[in-house]
Amino acid sequence: MNSGAKSFVIAIAGILLTLACYFSPYNQHTHWVQWSLWGFLCGFLLPLSLSIALGLPVKDLGLTIGDWKFGAASVLLGLAVMFVFGFWASLQPEFQAYYSLIALQHESAPILFWLSLFAYMTGWEFLFRGFLLFGISGMPKQPEFFPRNLKAWSAIGFSTLLFGLSHWGKPIPEFIGSFAASIILCLIAWRTRSCLAPIFLHTLVFGMFVLLVQNS
Repeated sequence: MNSGAKSFVIAIAGILLTLACYFSPYNQHTHWVQWSLWGFLCGFLLPLSLSIALGLPVKDLGLTIGDWKFGAASVLLGLAVMFVFGFWASLQPEFQAYYSLIALQHESAPILFWLSLFAYMTGWEFLFRGFLLFGISGMPKQPEFFPRNLKAWSAIGFSTLLFGLSHWGKPIPEFIGSFAASIILCLIAWRTRSCLAPIFLHTLVFGMFVLLVQNS
């Protein structure tokens, strides 16, 4: 199978897997662990299995440490920026209504909450930043801040479209901001040549939102 055909298969699979995650049989507000594991299945295990079947090297899908120093700096900067938004959001009724039920999951079993959240975000970020981004565009041979080819930007655009639409139903500011956040996460993955930083950043930002709502 040539690269064009593989990209087409990955794109179709990405749409189906995003839909599977969005229409999960579990409700995150009432069945947090099951919902998280479903996301890990649809976002990580299934696309990874398909990638192996297509003959794609796992390391070329971002499952590597990459530039960990730049990744760590991106995580710290991202947390600092998102804390400001998170503090404001935690005081808004629509965010409180959405995240307060999730905060109950953290309050009742914090360790299980964080483990489940990390599993979910591993799947979520691998699906959009690994499988779709690197699966369609290919891994850059050298670290670069911005992609230098149209195929990579097309992969970022397609991944961002699915990522943003999958936030429909969340508070409107988060839904709108998710499109910009996706581009930033894609660029971090592209620069570090790894999914690791986006996984940690998304996990910590989500957890931070929950903690801020819990303590608001």
